[in-house]
Amino acid sequence: MKKRQSVRAVVVVLVPMAVLMVVMMVVISPPPLPSIVARLDALSSAAPVVSGGVVKLWPGDDNCSWAEVRFGEGLAGSWLLSFPRSGNTWTRYLLQAATGLFTSSVYNSYRLRGLGFLGEGVAVWRGSTLTTKTHSLLPLSRHPHYPVVAIVRSPAKAILSYWHYTRSRWAPDRFSASDNQATYSTRGFHRFVRDKLAKWRRTYMFALTNATRLHLLHYELLREAPLLHLQELLTFLGHATPSPRRQACLERHLEGVARGAQRPDLPYTSREMKALQAAVKAVDRLARRRGLRGLPDYSRYHN
Repeated sequence: MKKRQSVRAVVVVLVPMAVLMVVMMVVISPPPLPSIVARLDALSSAAPVVSGGVVKLWPGDDNCSWAEVRFGEGLAGSWLLSFPRSGNTWTRYLLQAATGLFTSSVYNSYRLRGLGFLGEGVAVWRGSTLTTKTHSLLPLSRHPHYPVVAIVRSPAKAILSYWHYTRSRWAPDRFSASDNQATYSTRGFHRFVRDKLAKWRRTYMFALTNATRLHLLHYELLREAPLLHLQELLTFLGHATPSPRRQACLERHLEGVARGAQRPDLPYTSREMKALQAAVKAVDRLARRRGLRGLPDYSRYHN
């Protein structure tokens, strides 16, 4: 009798737990496999072809399938500095497409390696890459003699994009993935805004104060006229104008393979908006004091 009661008690406990587990699996399970495969196929179809240490940029375009990217020799090197989600990877793509030379990074992203950025993790002093990506100020402090290209994007847009990026860690299309907008009302989001705005301001104030040779590349202006501002960047880096043939192919493929989503929403409180505007004014004022182009009017840009 006691044995039957104990068995019955175990069943009473386990059945509700099993039901709860099934419900949780339905709620938090990942998207169906076909949708994941479809997104991966979309990414891979747009990706360049990697063969050894050479990347063919546009193998699916019969007119541009010849275009390759390789490692160079004896390149001077420079820092490509930005706050995260400010167009650093897209700028690297444009530079690689325009010059046929790899860029590098102080990081080593397997995602970017898979998209043809074979310079990931290659040190700036090796002289084999055109410029080196960093979101950190530490490399600039340790090696101040390298020229600096600072990519500046509206902090309101960059911080919002960074929020979605950090919360989409396992998404196959992480560069353009989005989190639930309901998270905008959480304490975590507003803490994130405060902390990252401080980092945005510190990044550009440091560059404007400490870099001896500095070029400001404005993301919004680059989007408006990519070839014009790309040529200004190449001139600063001491690199020749792309050949007409290469430039024609670049015009056909300006988007690249890792450009992020563009979001029109501004989920900030009035206090946060004032802090954003104050940070922009401080950076703009210092840029003009150095004789550089000031920050654009960000109210003109909705994405």
